[in-house]
Amino acid sequence: MRFTTFLQTCFVMIGLVTAASPTPPGLTYLYTVNITAGQAAVVGTGPRGNRIVVPIAGGTFAGPKLKGTVLPIGADWELLDSNGNITADVRQTFHTDDGANIQVFETGTSQPDGTAHVRLTYETGSSKYYWMNSIVAIGIIRVLDSSHITIDTWQPIYRLKKGQGEGRIGLST
Repeated sequence: MRFTTFLQTCFVMIGLVTAASPTPPGLTYLYTVNITAGQAAVVGTGPRGNRIVVPIAGGTFAGPKLKGTVLPIGADWELLDSNGNITADVRQTFHTDDGANIQVFETGTSQPDGTAHVRLTYETGSSKYYWMNSIVAIGIIRVLDSSHITIDTWQPIYRLKKGQGEGRIGLST
């Protein structure tokens, strides 16, 4: 009896290990932003690391659905830890060529080897860009020099197959 239970458990475990991987999300390109940074202000080392504030002096962005300038009214309140990792906390404002303002929030980390990714969310009252209020984007940062960075930005797209996760968490029907 114990041996049968053991075999059943093994078969279940093998099934779990060999189960198909989930379908990866696709990516839709949103835009590339080129940012010019101002002179950094070192706040100093606190309990969570060395805080450095890097002002955003301006920039430009362009993509298939939006284009414009980065207003010089934001900053990155970054935190440098003892391992050389930088945690970004960015607030910046895009001004589109057609007159809309879009607030951009970025968080993420960069590794000592230079690899850097951010998570971006947006806020706007513009009817044309209102769709951005409900998306999350990912960005790949490229540091060009001490005052210029580029972020290529994509929106993950995932379509559920029929019968997969059709309900909403926390909502009763």
